[in-house]
Amino acid sequence: MLKKIFLTLFFLSFIVLGCGGIWLYRAIVVEPGSELSPEYIEKILGRESQVYYSDGVTKLGVFFDTAHRQYVRYSEIPSDFINALVAAEDKRYFEHFGFDLLGILRAMVANFRAGRVVQGGSTLTQQTAKNLFKRKERSYQEKLKELLLALRLEYHYSKEKILEFYANQFYVSGIGHGLGVAARYYFDKKPSQLTLAECAFIAGSVKRPSAYNPFIQKTPEGVEKAKARGRIRLRYVLGKMRETGRIDTRAYNKALAGGLSFRHGRVGFSLDYPMELVREAVSSPALQAALYAKNIDNIATAGVRVITTVDKALQEKTLAALRGELSRLDVRLRGYSREAVQDELSGLDYTGDDKLKKGAFLFATITAIQGKAEDLQIEVAFDKNLGTAIIDAEGLSRMVLASVRYAKNRWAKATPRDLNAFLKELKVGDRVWTSVKSVGRAGAATRCALEKYPLIQGGALVLQQGRIRSVAGGSENRFLNRAIYSPRTMGSVFKPPVYTAALQLGWNSTDLLNNERCFFVYQGQPYFPRPDHQSPHSRVSMSWAGVHSENVASIWLLAHLCDKLSAPQFREVAEHVGLAPRRIDGEREPYSVYSARIRDRYGILVNRDVLREAAFYQAVSTLETDFIFEDRMEEYKRLRELHYGQNFALFKEKIKGLLAKEKRSAQAQQARINEYQLRLSLLQDSYLLEQGLLPEFKVLKQQIEGLVGDPFPDLRRITPSASGCSLYVNTISNTFSFQRRPSHQENMVPVNYPGLLSWLERMQPEGRQRFWQGVRINNNLSAATLELVRGQLEHEYEKLLKAQPYAFDTLAKIPDFRLTVGLFYLRALCQELGVNSKLEPVLSFPLGSNVVTLLEAVRLYEGLVTGEVTSFSAGTEDEGGDVLAIIDRIESADGRVLYQNTGNRKIVVDKKTRLAVGSILENIMKFGTGRRAKQIVHLPATEDAVKAEEGEEELLTLEVPLLGKTGTANNYTNAAFIGYLPQIGADGISMTLEDGFAIGTYVGFDDNTSMRRNSSHITGAAGALPTWAAIVNVLLDGQGYSERLDPVDLSFYGLSIKRSVLGQINVGVDAGSGVVTQPLQMVDELSRGVPSIMTFGKKSLSGLLIPERSFSPFWRLGPAEKNPVQP
Repeated sequence: MLKKIFLTLFFLSFIVLGCGGIWLYRAIVVEPGSELSPEYIEKILGRESQVYYSDGVTKLGVFFDTAHRQYVRYSEIPSDFINALVAAEDKRYFEHFGFDLLGILRAMVANFRAGRVVQGGSTLTQQTAKNLFKRKERSYQEKLKELLLALRLEYHYSKEKILEFYANQFYVSGIGHGLGVAARYYFDKKPSQLTLAECAFIAGSVKRPSAYNPFIQKTPEGVEKAKARGRIRLRYVLGKMRETGRIDTRAYNKALAGGLSFRHGRVGFSLDYPMELVREAVSSPALQAALYAKNIDNIATAGVRVITTVDKALQEKTLAALRGELSRLDVRLRGYSREAVQDELSGLDYTGDDKLKKGAFLFATITAIQGKAEDLQIEVAFDKNLGTAIIDAEGLSRMVLASVRYAKNRWAKATPRDLNAFLKELKVGDRVWTSVKSVGRAGAATRCALEKYPLIQGGALVLQQGRIRSVAGGSENRFLNRAIYSPRTMGSVFKPPVYTAALQLGWNSTDLLNNERCFFVYQGQPYFPRPDHQSPHSRVSMSWAGVHSENVASIWLLAHLCDKLSAPQFREVAEHVGLAPRRIDGEREPYSVYSARIRDRYGILVNRDVLREAAFYQAVSTLETDFIFEDRMEEYKRLRELHYGQNFALFKEKIKGLLAKEKRSAQAQQARINEYQLRLSLLQDSYLLEQGLLPEFKVLKQQIEGLVGDPFPDLRRITPSASGCSLYVNTISNTFSFQRRPSHQENMVPVNYPGLLSWLERMQPEGRQRFWQGVRINNNLSAATLELVRGQLEHEYEKLLKAQPYAFDTLAKIPDFRLTVGLFYLRALCQELGVNSKLEPVLSFPLGSNVVTLLEAVRLYEGLVTGEVTSFSAGTEDEGGDVLAIIDRIESADGRVLYQNTGNRKIVVDKKTRLAVGSILENIMKFGTGRRAKQIVHLPATEDAVKAEEGEEELLTLEVPLLGKTGTANNYTNAAFIGYLPQIGADGISMTLEDGFAIGTYVGFDDNTSMRRNSSHITGAAGALPTWAAIVNVLLDGQGYSERLDPVDLSFYGLSIKRSVLGQINVGVDAGSGVVTQPLQMVDELSRGVPSIMTFGKKSLSGLLIPERSFSPFWRLGPAEKNPVQP
């Protein structure tokens, strides 16, 4: 019985195996399918990936097209590459027949031992099959299908032909694939010219090209990391080649010693800015990992559809606006000289745009010049056989005006005579740079404007919910994308982040800030910030510090950022910025470790002198109630603003040396001399100086008191003090001061001692005592106040001495430590708001001392206004999160969504703070450095408006609420404007800050040459704002703002921003200083022309504002939850 069963099973198994063999034979040999034909495989290798604008229909560009493919025959493939590829990926390639059973078993053992996948078992044939024919999913069924395809390849093609397929399909970068592209891309060579090391590198990079590619990295650190990974991979591949006998030890050592010399070669044509960003995005590890999860192992042969976030019309007009402004600015700064223009154009390798359309910038040749003034017509012939055009007087007007202002001054106006003079710089046969204003139709001529190809460069960017809607990185629309990658000093753009940090840490936007020339001492060095304009206001509100871009007030606020915090709040901030004792493995950081960290890493030095200084400021704070009780707040204000004075003598000596050197210089500048003298005057007073004069004053007092009552007083007994001080009296206020001879103090005259003695004689002893207590020392604090402070200082000092010098409670009283905590919080806030560049925590932070990209600045402002930041990276620094902001989704050829870029949104700024910051930014546009936008930005006319309906005419005159800030770098090396265009509200009569547009522009020379010439200096308002406003107009038109507004209601109420009701009030302020009016006046939000501040607080019984303060640091807003952003 068992024998029969065995025979039956054997027979059945034989039949099954036979049938399986027949089926395999038919599937592999007889009917392998059309997909194995050479034509089909060639079609796969020639697949293109289409890239679309945000509408998903209009084509933006294409990847992997003919221009980015270089097919290499097997005979052209270097033997070193074949040997390297086989050694690294499949050492038994020439021995197996499509799959390697030993290799699979070896991989299984290695993976089992490692506890994870560390080795693959796929052969080169299987990899070729997978890349050519794609897998629908990761399953055993698909693996078997892949194996079948590998067997088919092995049967129908030679090993050499399969390697040829493989060598022409592996992914190189976002633009191309295959060995030919890789050789040119990495080393600027033909495949036949590659060295052993270069062949080994390319062969080793086929699996993870982005990891080893130094050209897609955007920081020096990233480049070095990629090269380091490449060297490790090179050593591995060469090691495998030596191990398998394909090279000997000598060749191995020689290849390693020679190393790799990368040289980025040009592959195909250059890409425009959006396409270049898409290329980098599809090369990013984050996106490749997402596609891998969807079974796309090789995007080069996948034939995908990439849909971007870019709006076509907005993109074209953003680029045109930037180009036009750069052209104008270049003439303003360098003029328009025919000889210089022709010389510069002759050396260009750039040929301009490729199509004739409105907004295109084209090179042309002047063929005729006819007429003058209003009848002028300049005929030009475009390059690339794109036709001809006319430049009339209007087409020359921008260049003429810029040229006049270059030659004269920034206020000059152009006249007809200037137009005729400019024509002398134009001759028939000249090459010119032009912009197309209209394309001729039905026999009409194409009209264009004269431009100047600029050396000055810039960038423009529009974001919406973190997504890139348009981007322009320079005039050429290729190569370096300055909007994304050029680090620039953005100037006062960094003032609003300071205000945001202050509001989160207990300040109010109506708080008054010191705006007088002063200085700050930090870590033993004085810092003297300079205003960029003369302000008549010694105190300004925080909001008006933004409105008029006050340097001193903004830095003063930063220096006092933590002043409103309670002790527990200060500790919380210090903990979150890493300056409090840490918890390591559940235990608090030892004192010795903490003190060394604070001292050595952050430069906070604590000694007896530092403790005495801390005791002084602590004493000043403690004594405030005494001054309030005695109604001496005016003197307390002087006390609170008085420096302690540590090392002032050293500071003065250094400045005196600089002053003397400047005076001796043959190129001495009076402005610099004046500045040094001003700094010396600021150092003339301090607590230590006044306290040092007190003993001399007491001697003088005793001398005078000794003469009181003497009928024949001997005035010779009143001797000069050691410091040369004496008594002076203010003839207006009748206050007395013990000081040196005044040099700039009006109304101060020496005291008449006989008269003083006579006056004192008539006083009672108590009166004389009050007189001497009230005498000011160095014309500042009274002698009584100095005695009071000295006593309190000694008390505070004794308390500090009893504690450990680096105990947190002690450090919390050290000025340098408190300032450092504030600086670190500001830096952390900016990083949370999307700034990835390294930020130095320095006092000049509000003036733009750090360099950031335009993308970072725009993302920062979007966060300030909306309170939210959207990121697209997976968390690691080389994930390409910035460039992923241009990808909306990726689809397969049949329309399946392979990747949807949802992004991660986090809240960084609380609702009340963002409302107050938004009010500051809006005030800047209404009353401050951004007010010029009101002259440029207008709602576009609708069809009804063209018909002159009354309501629509009113609509066109409405002022559009905008938010923004200018930024001008030191020495005018960069000019920027960053702002926000609100969206139309659902009610059709207001605007909302949700889903609006964050817009940023900058201009500046790549080498940071100063943008100054005579009276012309290019500021954020003069250089960057015009482009910014032009882009806003494009958005107003393209997004249909006018169509969505109700003209009837708006004619009554005007257009304003509708904000959440959070208990805010809108208070009237002084137009010059922003100081809240007294008594308090409430201003209607619709009264946009009335200076006001939107803030939080309440009205006191006496009619004054009691400002509300809150503690809302960014970490209290909850974790950075990953909320999907709707496309």
